[in-house]
Amino acid sequence: MPQFHCTTPVQLRFSDFDSLGHLNNSVYFQLFDLGKSDYFNHVRGENIDWHHVPVMIVNVNCNFQSQTYFNETIAINTRTCRIGNKSFTLTQQLVNTATGEVKCSCDTVMVYIDLECGQPAPIPADWRHDLAAFDHLQDAPQSSCGQ
Repeated sequence: MPQFHCTTPVQLRFSDFDSLGHLNNSVYFQLFDLGKSDYFNHVRGENIDWHHVPVMIVNVNCNFQSQTYFNETIAINTRTCRIGNKSFTLTQQLVNTATGEVKCSCDTVMVYIDLECGQPAPIPADWRHDLAAFDHLQDAPQSSCGQ
């Protein structure tokens, strides 16, 4: 199984939970977004100007495997699993750090955007290199997404 080289610890808040004591399903996406921003800081550098990040989410698939409760210690694992011509796919997991149990997994397709015209564009060589190098991928489409 491919390794994750970016793990983002997450502190859960009381307001993140529903009346049954489960992490609310909408909160998972917020946590995955935190993982994405941490991942890009690692891959592209700590001083990212988030007003000029030329990637856009075009598809998200989330699988809820186990309920997450208030007293659990969790983290978000993030990695690139596929690099295409104009898009790449991130795989993420919300994991219980004490047990290693995967609570939820998510695949997100992101498209590189030409910010001047707002249209998809080929992923530049520096982005391709940084994504592939960080996750030890060949600079070609991968089929190791998901579980």
